[in-house]
Amino acid sequence: MRTCSLGAILLDIDEPERVLARSEQPIISPHQDQRDGYVPDVVYTCGGFAHDDTLVLPYGIADQTIAIATLSIDQLLGEMRPQESSWSPARP
Repeated sequence: MRTCSLGAILLDIDEPERVLARSEQPIISPHQDQRDGYVPDVVYTCGGFAHDDTLVLPYGIADQTIAIATLSIDQLLGEMRPQESSWSPARP
């Protein structure tokens, strides 16, 4: 069975199509006790917000339950790995 997890990417503020870094591991994955539901093995979010150094992520689990995850923004950025982008948009 496939599992749908959440990762993180850091985009360039001036060229948001350019990925600067990404998490190597998922930041949220369904736990064993969160895998049953209408859509099993899935977690998803529609966004989050920052409060001081904390990223707050409300997320859905298996189309049945909701939860909130919190993590340190500094720690998350420290665990992200730089990306070499081979794709570039056409510029006028």
